Amino acid sequence: MSQSSLHDSIHTDPNSPEVLKQNVQIALDHVARIQSQARNCLHGVQSAYQAGNSPAHTTGKYLVALMQALRTLAEFLRQTGVGAYPMPPVPESQSASSVPPTEQQLIDTTAREVQVLYERLKRIQESNTVAVNLLGAADTVSRAR
Repeated sequence: MSQSSLHDSIHTDPNSPEVLKQNVQIALDHVARIQSQARNCLHGVQSAYQAGNSPAHTTGKYLVALMQALRTLAEFLRQTGVGAYPMPPVPESQSASSVPPTEQQLIDTTAREVQVLYERLKRIQESNTVAVNLLGAADTVSRAR
């Protein structure tokens, strides 16, 4: 390894867009392998009871490999943080003209969602206060008797 590439790899920011792009590409490669293994698994299940095949062989060969690939992908997503990024829902029509939301739209949406949650929490706290006051008043009345 050359001195400059060693220097670059040591100082690479793990949160940089380039690293994210690399990690997303690696994740997509994992997904492609999983998709291929899932097809193999489906084919194996469909032909498991044909002459010359056994269900145990299908389970041992295809399902175990598929589960391992899924675990590997999940671990990669956890380690790199790629799995933590929000994924917007795919529109019903798979049109290429769909535009992702702007940063301002995301901020506005998040602010509205936070406001709704805040108001819900506030109502719960107010209801709890009323319940405590009613219980306290009932306790005071019972002690006075």
